[in-house]
Amino acid sequence: MTSASTKPTPRSEMVRRRRLQKSKQRFDSASQAASPARRGTVVSRPRVTGSAALSRARVSGWAWPRVVWPTINPTWRMASFSMALLLGTLLIRLLTDPALFVDGINLGGAALVPGEEIYAESSVARQHIFWVNPVEVQEKVAAIPGIASATVEVKWPNAVTLVVIERIPVVTWVEGEKQWWVDAAGQRFKARGTLPGLLPITLDEPGKTYEQIPVAAIEGALELKTLRPNIELLHYDAAHGLSYQDGRNWRGYFGMGAEMAQKLAVYETLVDNLLSRGIHPVLISVEDLKTPYYR
Repeated sequence: MTSASTKPTPRSEMVRRRRLQKSKQRFDSASQAASPARRGTVVSRPRVTGSAALSRARVSGWAWPRVVWPTINPTWRMASFSMALLLGTLLIRLLTDPALFVDGINLGGAALVPGEEIYAESSVARQHIFWVNPVEVQEKVAAIPGIASATVEVKWPNAVTLVVIERIPVVTWVEGEKQWWVDAAGQRFKARGTLPGLLPITLDEPGKTYEQIPVAAIEGALELKTLRPNIELLHYDAAHGLSYQDGRNWRGYFGMGAEMAQKLAVYETLVDNLLSRGIHPVLISVEDLKTPYYR
């Protein structure tokens, strides 16, 4: 049996090992010199953030997951919708705000026509100020009996001012059981109560109605009343005009127009002549100054 023999280590191998040993020693010495002076001391590395960190992560083969935040890009449709919503809300508020509804009027110029009637006929009660049409209100108020004209002013938030000009009655026109007030232009309108000193004129034509009273009849009646304040009632018919029942028991006829002073003078002269002769007429007419007569 042959025993195992050990080959001697070649010299080149021994040289290589010594070089490796020296290199290891130099490395250990360098490591000890670079280590902290005290054991347990922690030296933190600078924090790398942002693109540098992302680059290092990518270099190492790993990348942070990218977070995508939702981006809202306003468009003209969105802007239009927002504007429409805002305007709609504002419009609803304006249309429902109680402070914008008319709850009364400022009235001027009314003395004979009740303010409550004007307010009711104007049709502005509880109406939204946006829907109040001054022209329509003016027409409605001017159509009220006794109103000659009206002006209307509308102001924010709910003020309506009405200034009216009334028709001034000068006589009372009586047709059977109905009474009307009549102004100097012959326009009749609803009589509201009794006015002291207003001369009544009774129509002696049963069943007939006058929408417009003859202006000449109104002028004559006013002049007669001025000349004879004791006259309390006049009569009218289309054939003879104005007349009144004389207290001496006859009817005097005076026609119409503005010549009542002359007619009244002729009338009194004729009366004196008749009475001086003992004649008691049932009527005396001075309708025509040229042809007075009696019966």
